[in-house]
Amino acid sequence: MLPGFTFPWKFSFNLSKFCQAKLNVWLFRLLPFFASRWYLFQLGKMYYFLKRREKALIQATIQHVVGGELEPSSLKALIKDTFRGIIDHYHEKLFVAYSNFPRLLKFLKNRIRLNGEAELQEILAQGRGMILVTGHYGAVEFLPGALAVRGYPVTMICRFQTNRLRKSLQKRAEAVGLQLVDSDEGNVFLAAIKALKHGRILITECDEFDEWRPADQEISFLNCSLTGDRTLDILQRRSGAPVVTALMQRNGTKHYTMNLVPVHMTAEEKITGQACLKVLEASVQAYPAHWYQWKKLGQMLDLNPEVLNDYHEGGHLAPDMQIPVPI
Repeated sequence: MLPGFTFPWKFSFNLSKFCQAKLNVWLFRLLPFFASRWYLFQLGKMYYFLKRREKALIQATIQHVVGGELEPSSLKALIKDTFRGIIDHYHEKLFVAYSNFPRLLKFLKNRIRLNGEAELQEILAQGRGMILVTGHYGAVEFLPGALAVRGYPVTMICRFQTNRLRKSLQKRAEAVGLQLVDSDEGNVFLAAIKALKHGRILITECDEFDEWRPADQEISFLNCSLTGDRTLDILQRRSGAPVVTALMQRNGTKHYTMNLVPVHMTAEEKITGQACLKVLEASVQAYPAHWYQWKKLGQMLDLNPEVLNDYHEGGHLAPDMQIPVPI
């Protein structure tokens, strides 16, 4: 694209809706995993070609957080891998929603290994339910299904980007006993408490920055100072449910590990969300390309990509109470 060139129209779709066009949904019902993944990568390249400012914000945020620690060539490779991880996430989302259903069930049973399952069963046996905290990290779209196909009682509170996605996921969830609660309908907080009181696993995310309810405490995440979130703290106090973190690690293509870790807060950690963020932070620091909230973090930090992002292809550096979950 020529410097200074802008499109004469506004391209308003976000990446999720862009990937869920009718043609793509139809193709996902037919194509094997590797072919649909390759196809979505081509769509992703097209999307970021059209959405230059969004791409620049992601680059600027990565540079702002880790750029000072990396050589230019390493930063360039990290940024490239991060965009691949973002597209992988949307491929996994569409694979869960629209691929051949029997094949999906087999995939979730055979391709995902659970670390910490004994602790998971021990906590559930207490009968208080469980708040399972994850993040926009790795193959998070497989998390609820991987638990549901193993017989665990899972509840997700979701916001759907399209009606097509809502209908497809609701039908598939019913088949495996996965309970979906639409965050745009009814009292979400009461639905969450009810699920926990019935001994269910409630899945939520700790890095939905635009859904946070600000706490009166500053926290540090990826060396950035943020206003803390009190959503998880309120939910945990009201329900009395134990908190466990769960991050889905990608181990190459079509192999995944779900790492389950109980959260034990110290006397100094008064915010449940802060303790969960520390677990997520450690994983992001180890595998930054697996995290795909760089755009929202940049927005929260109010970064200006036109000022901060002097990275280029040469590799040189010059609301109401809601419990967000991965849908």
